[in-house]
Amino acid sequence: MRQRNEEVTREKILQAAAEVFAEEDFFKASVEEISKKAGVSKGIIFWHFKTKDQLILEVAKKSIPLDIVEGCIKNEEKILECIGNKYLEKYENPTMRKLFLHTLSAMNIYKELGDCIRELCDSLVRKISLKVFNSENSEDLVKIRSFLGGLLCYVINPHNIEKEIYINTLLRTIKVKES
Repeated sequence: MRQRNEEVTREKILQAAAEVFAEEDFFKASVEEISKKAGVSKGIIFWHFKTKDQLILEVAKKSIPLDIVEGCIKNEEKILECIGNKYLEKYENPTMRKLFLHTLSAMNIYKELGDCIRELCDSLVRKISLKVFNSENSEDLVKIRSFLGGLLCYVINPHNIEKEIYINTLLRTIKVKES
């Protein structure tokens, strides 16, 4: 029972931190604001997360689309369509979109964040390319990076283009026909 309460409190803190960080950014937001939003004391926050940086890292990592890419690669069917749909769905949420953009801007400050983002842009791009094109040649890697870059542009500046049209256009642009 106690462990369940601790998990609930931890999740409440993470949710409050996500909302505060999204609005204020990682560096302007205070632990006091997070504690008020979560309805817990600052001491409880520091019991779960030893430092504000540790809290920032945990929240920021959840904003990176690694979970989407890895899940869609395992899915093995229509990998790029899966990534596109889940990516745009995740960042439809304004809090998640703002967090992701803050995370990108903080990647040079937090080595761990930079490593996660580089993982996405390197080894996962290679895995996607192998699954989609059965190749890791430069042209195919650039196609995958172009696709992911197109998704990032949509997150940075969402348009009133229907998601399905946007994703299908990206797929045609890089000349991929998924069965």
